[in-house]
Formats: sequence, structure tokens, C-alpha cells
Amino acid sequence: MELGRRSRALVRVVVRVRSRVRRRRSRWRPLVALSTVIVLAATATLAPAAASSAFAPAGTGTVSAFADRVVRFGQEGAQDSRAVLLVHGWLSTVLPDADGRPSYARSPFARPVQWRDGSGAPVARGMTASLQERLEAQPGVAVYAFDYSANSASWVGSNGSADNLAAAIRSIADSVHGPVDIVTHSMGGLALRYALRDDPGVAALIGEVVTVAAPSEGSDIANVAVDIAAVIRATMSTVPVLQNLVLPWIGAVCNNQLASDARGGCDLPPVIRTGIAALGPAGTALRAGSTDLADLPDWPEGLHVHAIAGSAVVAVPLPTGRTWEARLGDGLVAEGSALAGASETTVVSCRTDLPPGAAGIGMILSGQVAAPPFGGACGHDAIFANLEVVDAVMGVLRASASA
Repeated sequence: MELGRRSRALVRVVVRVRSRVRRRRSRWRPLVALSTVIVLAATATLAPAAASSAFAPAGTGTVSAFADRVVRFGQEGAQDSRAVLLVHGWLSTVLPDADGRPSYARSPFARPVQWRDGSGAPVARGMTASLQERLEAQPGVAVYAFDYSANSASWVGSNGSADNLAAAIRSIADSVHGPVDIVTHSMGGLALRYALRDDPGVAALIGEVVTVAAPSEGSDIANVAVDIAAVIRATMSTVPVLQNLVLPWIGAVCNNQLASDARGGCDLPPVIRTGIAALGPAGTALRAGSTDLADLPDWPEGLHVHAIAGSAVVAVPLPTGRTWEARLGDGLVAEGSALAGASETTVVSCRTDLPPGAAGIGMILSGQVAAPPFGGACGHDAIFANLEVVDAVMGVLRASASA
């Protein structure tokens, strides 16, 4: 079923009918009703809690992730003695864009470097090579990626991808006759935890683990989605057809498409698509304090894990002369959540000190704030475009190889 065209047409019909009915009533109620529909569309049309079950894809419990795959990048070398495995996160991929398929997702590891550091200053010419490109240029290192994009809208603790990831690590270790270093982004770090729990022997095959922006204690932003849904639910009491029929149907179709193809499924604008996915299986599990995260396995004893976190801070001057600091993490994952449970940590900071008054407001409006959502140097999805992050990953891997 094609969601985009049909759902938009259905919503337009509902809006037209509703506006005609409300035109006969008081003047202010149509305005409130119409603005409610606009807010719903702009804030990811989150479904009410009563219909939240419709937002889950068909089928529950542990499944076999048949579409997972391992990708080898670069040329195969006769002297490869070490491997690096890249593992992406929620609603993401490691597959290249040039394979002819429509894709909303992009590989974080293939993102060109854009910023020199947390200041948001651009990198020098010739320094834009992505993390993946830099790894491919290392002699004697085989670069692989584990792609579970077809299943990344579902929870990694129950979608079968953890078993496939463990099998992939075993296969790669055999092919290079040496250790496998693993670099993860976001939920990919949690997938690795489950893989190591399900197959403990895999830990002995791993050299170093580097997690970047892993939501080990969940994401507070995911909790915000629930609060927004409650507000929208309260404003929808005058539109029962939206509350009980349209939105649950859109959510169910979108999340069923995402369940089979998180890379290109659900033909809706990305913001709306992500908002609906936040009420799906993985989005629900990633909320801070969720029961799924309470079941998250610890890292195996003896495995060295280096965690990297983005930490954006915006310092706002107050009329009293003091400064208030807004600590935003990477916009999705708080610093503490990204560093939890690691053996060693690195924090990449993006600090912006706003000048008082109109000048500070002007900096925000012009995008000069190096913090999500205003700028990207520490942003969750763009964190590998920060040279400081890429250098930190490369430094950890070099130290592991020389140990």
C-alpha cells in the first residue's frame, strides 16, 4: 500500500469536511480546529495512546532478520591482519546511495568531514575524507559494515539482528585471521551488547569497541514524543475521525513499512516519518527508563569499550549578570547516556557563549550556534562530520592495533 499519496488525500478530505461543518459555528472554533490539524501534520501526527497499538507493525516477539547483510568496502588485501566492522543505528544504514534504491537513510560513517572541531569551524581543504574513507586507506585493515537497515525500526533486543551480528563478527574474524575492532553509532552499540550476550564467545574475537552516541540509558527526546502525543490527544477531542481512524491508520501503515524496510519505507516527509517511528517498537524501547533498556546487557568483563559522546552547551547571559548553561548532549542522547558502562570515554564539546540581547538572538537565527538543533558539530546524526570525533575514533583504533 502506498502511504504517501493516499494518506495525504484522505487528510485533505477530512480537513475540507471539518472546515465546512465548523463554519456554521462560532468564529474562533474553526480557527482552533484548523490550527490543530496543521500542528498535527507539523509535529509528526503522533497518535493517541488509545490507538498506540496500531502504531506497532504486525507480529511481535523475536524474529529472524533475513535481510541483514555484511558489506565489504575497499579492495581485499592479501595481508589483511585486522578488520574494522561498522554498525549503524536506528533508522539508518551503511549501504551506499548508488545502489539504485530510494533511501531516506544515509550512512553516518560515509559522511564527509565538515567541521574542524566543536566550534563549528570548517575543516581545511583536503581534510573532508569520511571516517569510512580514512579506514579504507589504512594498510592491512579490512573494512566491513553490518547493515540491518531493513530491521532498524524494530528493537535490536528482539528483532534477530543481534544473532546475525554475532555471526558476522565470527565470519570476519575467520577471514582476516585476527581481531575485529568494532565502531558503532547510536543503537548499533546496543545491538552489539545483545550480540555479545547471545554469543559470549564472540568477545574473544574483538580487539576494541568504540561506541559513538550510544543511548545506553535511553533518550530523553524519545520521552518528549509521548508528551507531545498527550497534548495533541487533548486537542483532538473535536475531531474523532482523526483521533480514531485516520492517524492510527497512517501510523500502522507507516510502521509496517518501516518494519520491512527502515531505509526507504514509509513515503512521508522525514520529520513526520521519524515522529511516527518514535512510537514504534524501537522508538518506544529507546525512551529513557523503558523496560527494554532495563534488560540491556552489560558489556562482557575484560572487553575494552571506548565511548564517545557529543556535548553541546549553549551559555545564555541572564539580566542578573549570571550565565545559564543549556546542556543539550548531542540533541538526542545525553552525555551520561552515551558514556554509561564504558571502560574509557571521550567527550567532544560544542560550546556557544551567546552575547546578550539582540546579538544573541541573531546568532541563533543565523545558525551560528554549534549545538543541535541550531547547528550540527555535535549533533547526533551528523557527529561523524566533526573531525574531532573522527580523529578520536582513529586514535583509539591505532592504539589498539599497536598494543
